[in-house]
Amino acid sequence: MDIDVRLATAQDRTLIEEFYVREGLNFQQLVSHTASTPVGASTETMYVIAASSLMVVAALKLDVAKHPALGKVGFIKHFEIEDALEGSDLGHRMLEKAAEIAEAKGLRALNAIFDVSRADLFDLYSDSGYKEERKEVHMIRDFGLRVF
Repeated sequence: MDIDVRLATAQDRTLIEEFYVREGLNFQQLVSHTASTPVGASTETMYVIAASSLMVVAALKLDVAKHPALGKVGFIKHFEIEDALEGSDLGHRMLEKAAEIAEAKGLRALNAIFDVSRADLFDLYSDSGYKEERKEVHMIRDFGLRVF
């Protein structure tokens, strides 16, 4: 199977959405709920995809933001790979493409944001030269529906 790892274009949006649905995720929620990064609003958003024929088999979101001390940095989120390809070199190829894009854009660092339960991603990032900086917990207090 020929798999092309590349920066997504606007024409890939439907294929990306279909991929995330297959992975059990709602693409519209991913887009709308992650407009910011740990250092503020993203200034640029892009997707790196792995495509075979007319199907996306892996995707990750790359947000760019300005870090107060470092300058432009990237944040990788929503990294998913088709289950049948998880044992392949595709994860490393995706991260290599993200790093290539980051260097071309002059980013100072790439950060990875993912759920702590994803040991597979932790190992992949570690093997690719990422170092654990910290772990965070996201908590919410829901006030329910209100009539205003």
